[in-house]
Amino acid sequence: MKGANIDIVKKHTIFSFMGILLYRIVLDISYCFIISPNWSYRHFELDINSMKWFESILLLVVISILMPRSSKKLSNVMIWLLILLSYVPMLTLFALKNESRVFMYAVTAFWIVVFFLSRLPGLDLTKLDNSRLILYILFGCLSTFAIVMVLRSSGFLINWDLSKVYEIRSEFSARRIPLAGYFFSWLGYILNPLFFGIFFIRKKWFYLLCVVYLQLLLFSCTGNKTFLFAFAFISGLMWVIPRKYPLAYISIGFAGVISLGILSNWLVGDLWVSGLFTRRTLLSQPMQYFFYFDFFSKNVSTFLSQHTVFNLFLDYPYTLSPPNLIGKMYYNSPLSNANTGLVGDAYMNFGFAGLALWSIFTGLFLKIVDSCSKGIDSRIGVAAVAMPVFTMINSALMTSLITHGLALLCIVLYLLPERVKKLKS
Repeated sequence: MKGANIDIVKKHTIFSFMGILLYRIVLDISYCFIISPNWSYRHFELDINSMKWFESILLLVVISILMPRSSKKLSNVMIWLLILLSYVPMLTLFALKNESRVFMYAVTAFWIVVFFLSRLPGLDLTKLDNSRLILYILFGCLSTFAIVMVLRSSGFLINWDLSKVYEIRSEFSARRIPLAGYFFSWLGYILNPLFFGIFFIRKKWFYLLCVVYLQLLLFSCTGNKTFLFAFAFISGLMWVIPRKYPLAYISIGFAGVISLGILSNWLVGDLWVSGLFTRRTLLSQPMQYFFYFDFFSKNVSTFLSQHTVFNLFLDYPYTLSPPNLIGKMYYNSPLSNANTGLVGDAYMNFGFAGLALWSIFTGLFLKIVDSCSKGIDSRIGVAAVAMPVFTMINSALMTSLITHGLALLCIVLYLLPERVKKLKS
């Protein structure tokens, strides 16, 4: 029995690495032949460093070996997505854009610490009485608020024109809907995806359509493309997670979408898939991580002074907010919101010490996720955590916790009535 388990672990490691390596190679090909030739003016220059490319493959091997393997823990699935969506693209930029070696190795150490902490035992939480009622009341209140605000601001028509998203975002920002930045994010990133998963598994098709319509309304009102594509991504993950080698499937799926972008460009000259998925979803944020390192390695750190709660007793050293500051320095536009995620935020605040601190915070947060989600159906858990992963990649830690709802995610997972008894397919 023990030997059989070892064989399973070896197969999972081998298949997972092969899938990740395929994903990395296809991403490199896309960068060389599609992304850089068409978007070099957006800092996607091609400056191949052969030594760094071999180093990046070695780092990929190390991360693939050390990465947690079991899909039974929700934190592991979140780690897989964070690695595939942020760390692997960083390796591509490190090698093909000749980015900083010291920062790349520091980020690698960041994730190794997270891997180690993910193996620690979690907490055994007692289920709260009437948790189902509390969860449904929360969903009902936020849904009602969203529907009323959407009706007042833009009506019930669905926008399908992606070319209008920036115009819609400007209009949404100008309306200054009270608390919409919080409530719409909580609904679109966490509660709608969660109930999409629940209703899909339970085959409650009417309620499922209502949730889909509400998500489309949020997209039409805010112009946030993540809301639009969320359910397609979640559906794929819900199908993959119960499979034998889920990490390999996810990696191959990403490689497939990148390949589709390459083929659509070579065959019909279309850049839509490559622009939206490969450039915007995979490469833009990791590139900004390097921008944040480049700027704050030469200038004073912020020490959290950019946040309201801290600037009461700390002086923020710049005239522009960090996203606008980086937008001005690297995109020549102080109006550009060059947001950053976990590793960029960590380095901006405390340098390399910030990466150490943030890795501990991230590891502890993931343990809380595991403790709160113990016993729930893995497909429902994945539906709940899939979009918060994107907020961790795209937003500062404190912004992700409060504005984008990572703290709410833990509460929602704890309130799920499926904590003990899993749903049947």
